[in-house]
Amino acid sequence: MTACDDILATLLLGESPDAAATAHLATCARCADEAAAVRDVRGALAADAGGEPRAGLSAGVVRAAAPLLAQNARWAARRTVGRAVAAALVPLPFLLFLDAHLVRAGYDLLRTMLPTSLCVYLVFNYCATLTLLLAASFGAIPILAERQMRGIRV
Repeated sequence: MTACDDILATLLLGESPDAAATAHLATCARCADEAAAVRDVRGALAADAGGEPRAGLSAGVVRAAAPLLAQNARWAARRTVGRAVAAALVPLPFLLFLDAHLVRAGYDLLRTMLPTSLCVYLVFNYCATLTLLLAASFGAIPILAERQMRGIRV
């Protein structure tokens, strides 16, 4: 773009030209000729309020945009579920480490009071219950995140 185009664009947007632009308008024949036309166009554009959209236009636009809106909603849901799962998996190694030490300490304590076979049975049942609870709680995270997103979308 040339300096003339920049000055004419400034006039079209209704901004007041600076001192250099005013000096250029006074010396440039092209700008002087087109400045009046640009101001007339600006006035015509400012005076036109625009027409009312025809009936049914918004419904047609929504129908046309529905596949893109659905795709964006699915993408947003996937990202939200991914973030929720990632945030939930952060403390998992610590929990497993803590539970392993807890199971080992519990087994050692039980072995002093009970027969070994009963200790193994109790520790195995505790580990199975703990595994079931961890699987259920971590498995519920994507479901809850998706339900939360469904509530936001509605």
